[in-house]
Amino acid sequence: MSSNHQDKQMSGTLETIRHELNRIQTIAGTLGTLETKHFQDLTNAGDDRLNQIAVEEQSGARQLGEIKQLCLSLAQQIQELEGQIETRE
Repeated sequence: MSSNHQDKQMSGTLETIRHELNRIQTIAGTLGTLETKHFQDLTNAGDDRLNQIAVEEQSGARQLGEIKQLCLSLAQQIQELEGQIETRE
């Protein structure tokens, strides 16, 4: 198998991975926004049990934010690899 063919295969794989990371990033962002809204709604209800659930929602929103940032970082690294492969071709 030629190096050029391998580079094209690798580029295709990296593009797919980058695309999926961007999808995960979008999903995590959407869910994080919903969790934050739930936190605000539950906190405003004024019930101790709902406040406890609100804190859990807030924690979930933070974790989803971390996932979003991780996906963004990985997608950027993959884009850099794609650029390196393109310059070799």
